[in-house]
Amino acid sequence: MNILFSSFHFIHLFIIITSHTNYSNEKICSIKNKYMDIFIDVIIPISMALDDGYIYPTIVSITSIMINSNKNTKYIFYIMHPTEFKIENKNKLKSLEKKYKCIINLIDMEGEYNNAWISGHITTPAYYRLSLPILLSDIDKILWLDGDTLIFTDLKEMYDINMEGYYFKGFLDTEPDDVDSFNIENDHPICSGIMLVNLDELRKDDILNKIHKFMNENREILHKKKHDQTLINVVYYCKIGIVPPKFGIFNIINSIYRIYNLCNKIYRYKNKYTEEELIDAYYNPAILHFTAKPWKIEKKVFHQDLWWEYAKKTDYFDRNIQNYNYTIINNNF
Repeated sequence: MNILFSSFHFIHLFIIITSHTNYSNEKICSIKNKYMDIFIDVIIPISMALDDGYIYPTIVSITSIMINSNKNTKYIFYIMHPTEFKIENKNKLKSLEKKYKCIINLIDMEGEYNNAWISGHITTPAYYRLSLPILLSDIDKILWLDGDTLIFTDLKEMYDINMEGYYFKGFLDTEPDDVDSFNIENDHPICSGIMLVNLDELRKDDILNKIHKFMNENREILHKKKHDQTLINVVYYCKIGIVPPKFGIFNIINSIYRIYNLCNKIYRYKNKYTEEELIDAYYNPAILHFTAKPWKIEKKVFHQDLWWEYAKKTDYFDRNIQNYNYTIINNNF
């Protein structure tokens, strides 16, 4: 056994042990970050959120990350969930640690954001990303991924994007009208489903007070305007940037007009992306965001077959995922 492998597992064991002691989450994160840097070339922290209805897409997403990762890149996942999240689903997530030599940290959000106005396909976990700067106080930068994603490359290139002076960077949203109601000059609102987040920069601001004040004052508007995504694009509009489209391109339902419609929407932002960038990203994505859900089996969506290929690589396909369809998850984000 080489030293990189054994050292990583020693630290992993240490984290498991300390998680059952009186160590705080912040203390564990601090010790872990201090010692893992000695043994591993690249460490990439990733945060996700889910409830019981989104367990399988999240497992498929993590599976795609680990299958396509470089051997010297180690991934640490911080997965936020509601208190009532089932133990069996916690175990399914934790089983990925042994299979892929990654670290899965589960974070009970203990009722946080339960007062958010939820509607349609959005559930409370969509808001959890807003608490990252406080929850992960010893991490300076993190990659946020929604569970409806597939990753086809090691994420070091995206993680290394310069975040100086920015709170968030992500792929441009296709519906900029959502921020117009707030009379701000944000001509590049981003999709909150895939983002680089500068936690260090966010902590320098009065984060939670600003968030809660804005939510309380705009609850009715937010539930009609993409919820937490609109909040991010309005409250933090002065420090939002974009990433290359390959790191977050959407799939589209209509196969005939898919690339035309995408380019037409993005063209509303002048001088942001070129048509060539968008087309290349669409057919050769580094991260694909399934805004059109591939498990809604009554509809044909772009790259649907590819999502199911990764689903079959999980340990839960025969028993669970092949029966996971729109009729089961239509009330989840």
